[in-house]
Amino acid sequence: MALALLLTSSPERFGLSSSLELFERFRAEDRASDAFIFAWALVALPVAGLLHTPQALARRARVGAGWALIAGYWLYVVLMAALAWQVRDFFPAQDAPGKNGGLFGGAILMVIGTPLFVVGSGGVFREVRACGSTLAAQLRDQLAAVTLLCCAFVGATTGLTLGLDFDLPRDGYPAMFLPGGILWGALAGAALGLRTGALITSSADSRRRMTDDAQSFARTAAAVLACCLCVSQLGWLLPEWAVALVGLPAPFVLFVVAGRCERLGRWVEYRQIEVPKGALY
Repeated sequence: MALALLLTSSPERFGLSSSLELFERFRAEDRASDAFIFAWALVALPVAGLLHTPQALARRARVGAGWALIAGYWLYVVLMAALAWQVRDFFPAQDAPGKNGGLFGGAILMVIGTPLFVVGSGGVFREVRACGSTLAAQLRDQLAAVTLLCCAFVGATTGLTLGLDFDLPRDGYPAMFLPGGILWGALAGAALGLRTGALITSSADSRRRMTDDAQSFARTAAAVLACCLCVSQLGWLLPEWAVALVGLPAPFVLFVVAGRCERLGRWVEYRQIEVPKGALY
């Protein structure tokens, strides 16, 4: 954390010019805290790998494969940093109108939290156990699990952002924000993550199960989104606080009704997001 703080606040100590255009734009747009989060992650990933390497050698775990995963997760964080910079206008800075910059930092931590957890726990350094699971299968399961969770978090963030900026009508946005926005977004992200994970995993049974789950999550996400869009149209008739009162329980009512209606139950099905056992650590 100290290294990340120095990188974002005093880059000249590392031989970097503090007048670089990127640093100037961070400061001008009040994005130093967001830059710190990414800098901390990019520092923490290799540092955690270095700290876990001696223990991995003692356990005779696969160090080379672990560092390959760390490199992949590090590049993922870099990609998310570039993406966050492109969508920063959706999240005004702390002193800007709306003052929801704190939401941006929370979204960043959600999106990059899974690879940070995996590397920080030492889960990237895998052992070939006597259970018959090969190293390649373990690595595939971990990549599938990380992909699933990252996609779910990215989807939740996207749904939350789109719900906050929803303006058709403007008074209907509470129905699209919480919990509807984060719910349909997470379900849609999970569907994408499961479908991608099915292409990564080496097990035919896991591939079949993940594909079925992806289809179920996609249908449920579409139904929740349709429900939120319908409730949001009450904003043409009701004030914002009334739409919020109706929109808050609406997704949960949808799940209750789906459990009692067979036709609706084909579209709306409650499932937990599950990852392969022991894949992350």
